[in-house]
Amino acid sequence: MTAQPDSSKSLDILNTARQLFWKHGIRRVSVEEICREAGASKMTFYRSFPNKIELAKAMLQKMFDESMNEYSAIMALDIPFEEKVQKQLLLKFKGARGISAELVRDIYSNQEWGLREYMERRTEEALKVIMNDFAQAQQKGWIRQDLRLDFILFLFHRMQDWITNEQLLASYPDTQDLIMEITNFFFYGIMPHESKGHER
Repeated sequence: MTAQPDSSKSLDILNTARQLFWKHGIRRVSVEEICREAGASKMTFYRSFPNKIELAKAMLQKMFDESMNEYSAIMALDIPFEEKVQKQLLLKFKGARGISAELVRDIYSNQEWGLREYMERRTEEALKVIMNDFAQAQQKGWIRQDLRLDFILFLFHRMQDWITNEQLLASYPDTQDLIMEITNFFFYGIMPHESKGHER
């Protein structure tokens, strides 16, 4: 696992990198640019991160950890399942805000960096948690009883391919719109035909 920064300056570098990577992708952003925007020296950078790719992995790790913590907090709320789904959509919107097609391509298209493998591994970990929640929700009638959980899992895996599909990407003004379209389609495609909003 990639080590997380242990100083305020390292955290500044990480947060700055996230902003720059989100906007421009990883390939186009240099270590020098990150240091300049973060107000840090290259010595400080390399004390915390071996290179730019390890910094990107640390960024993705922080993103996943924060997302799963927020997801777990939502699922623990004593509110109807449909409201939890709505909050998950808002969480997805926040996570996707400003993400560029360049970043998606850099993560999933470059085989040497290992970022795709990292994303896939963390996604599988998250899916185990999510599918367990979905199984419980289905037993309680909060999502459609006629859907196989294996099919839902298959759709989750296909979403990754859709987000990196160049034809789909070209059909949307930005990547965030595509991500939210897919997310909305998925969640509201599994909701019961009649709302069960009064149940928890």
